[in-house]
Amino acid sequence: MDRLKHILVVILLLSCKQIIFAQNNNSSIELNEVDTNINESVYISTNSNSFLTGETLLYNISCLNKTTNLPSKYSKVAYFKLIDSNKKIITTQKIFLKNGTGNGDFFIPTTLETGTYKIIGYTNWILNKNIDNYFITDIYILNPYKENNVVTTSQNEVSISEPTIDSNISFHFNSKVLANRQKAELSIKTANDDFLKGNYTISVRKSDGFSVQNKVLFNDYKLVNQNKIPNNTINSSDFLLPELRGEIIKGRIKSNFGEINNRKVALSIVGKNYDLKIAKTDEQGRFTFNLEKANTNPNIVIQVLGENKGNYTIEINEPKETDFSSLVFPALQLNSESNKNITERLISSQIENAYYNTKKDSIITTDKFVPFFGTSTIQYKFDDFTRFPTMEETITEIITGVVFRKEKDNYSLLINDYDKNFNSTLPPLVVVDGLILENLNDFFKYNPRNLYSVNVVKGLYYYEAKSFNGLLFFTTKNGDYETNLNGSYIIKPQLLRPVANKRYFQPDYTQDKNTRIPDYRHQLLWLPNADLSTINSNVQFYTSDVSGKFEVTLEGFSATGKPVYVKEIIDVKSTDSN
Repeated sequence: MDRLKHILVVILLLSCKQIIFAQNNNSSIELNEVDTNINESVYISTNSNSFLTGETLLYNISCLNKTTNLPSKYSKVAYFKLIDSNKKIITTQKIFLKNGTGNGDFFIPTTLETGTYKIIGYTNWILNKNIDNYFITDIYILNPYKENNVVTTSQNEVSISEPTIDSNISFHFNSKVLANRQKAELSIKTANDDFLKGNYTISVRKSDGFSVQNKVLFNDYKLVNQNKIPNNTINSSDFLLPELRGEIIKGRIKSNFGEINNRKVALSIVGKNYDLKIAKTDEQGRFTFNLEKANTNPNIVIQVLGENKGNYTIEINEPKETDFSSLVFPALQLNSESNKNITERLISSQIENAYYNTKKDSIITTDKFVPFFGTSTIQYKFDDFTRFPTMEETITEIITGVVFRKEKDNYSLLINDYDKNFNSTLPPLVVVDGLILENLNDFFKYNPRNLYSVNVVKGLYYYEAKSFNGLLFFTTKNGDYETNLNGSYIIKPQLLRPVANKRYFQPDYTQDKNTRIPDYRHQLLWLPNADLSTINSNVQFYTSDVSGKFEVTLEGFSATGKPVYVKEIIDVKSTDSN
């Protein structure tokens, strides 16, 4: 008997420890729980440093340990910002990182003026520090559609691209002289496992920059900035957490009548690819949501749950502002071949943009979507049953063990428990396309013919520190459920969403559908996550209708943090007999 008691005590202690751990995961991280000496930096590699409006800037962003250049184990999200010489923000992008790296792109609109712009990279953690800790580099944009562009002309000769060799990695081509629309085969070889398992970006782009300034590489950037970085002192009164598990969204609730501590607040990303989080407020009414997976859906609803929620207002924390006043923007200087290069690129980009719909990039879905309620549910697909015109009939006739009630024009739902002798007083968790519904009056006015399915869970159900009597999860056919509820307790904030991972377009001239489409690509290949572990496999791409010298580059870091940059030149000869 004593042994049995001992085993029960151990099990109870372990259970308590597990519950406490789960609660800590759902709460915000305090300052004293974080190592304030996190030595994190960001580096951004772009496909070029000079662009025309109408072209696309492609980039890869790496979050690194500043000392070792190894992928940072802390931040899972990084940020890309483009600002003009007036210190105005042109765009901000949020990038989810995998093994410390991520990528994105930005189409340069014709509304931008000619001049020098700065790319700025950082993480939430780096925002705690001086601007000298951010990644900052110049790019040059020329708008050929606007008159009276003021630029500084230079008589400098065009610098001829030369190969850059790395003794650890080498390129091997089937041929370095190619015809238009010919398949190029590139193999990348290394005998060192350290370089085999690194993070790399491969780019093939025409050598036709119009700016005198050269693209800054990692070693040059680090050499210039290594003495500018101050110590890692942070301001604890305005402290931002590193996004350790994913995207952090923070805010607070206010009320003149109710208690702001220990209130439940829900965040819903509403749609087919939904997400749902419930957080608990602290003594100041603050709440924190952690979104572990990148979700590009902008349809977000945040609401206060529970009784008397009409007494509350919700505020979302604004992004921290950065002081850009110390930044200096050098003048744009054109090289002697600029007019010719600009004209050729302008014609090419206009043709490529005209055929945009036939050359779209594709979105990469990285992870299979798994609903938060798992698979141990009873699912009803409404098209498998007779369709009824009202929600009341649909629930009564199709969903077994679920009943609705109507009292004083207010609807409610009840899920019968497995145990017929037990009736919980708790309401069920009712969700439609990821949106929690506590007031069901709107839902009962919804056209049930737009519903696709419902998943039912019976019994006591726990989700994110809140208890329910079962779960009813409805999905619509188009994932477009909209609520008419309004008030200060429910908001639809316009939050910055992560960029989608893309597979960038490449033609295949073995297929007839591509042969009649003009091909004026200057960017022949962009692989932001090149996998060298399949080292014996060739990287293949097609040249375009554009002739001239093209730079083939590989840039990144080895498995032990050694910076790598390799460049070769290929020559595309015109097949035009004229």
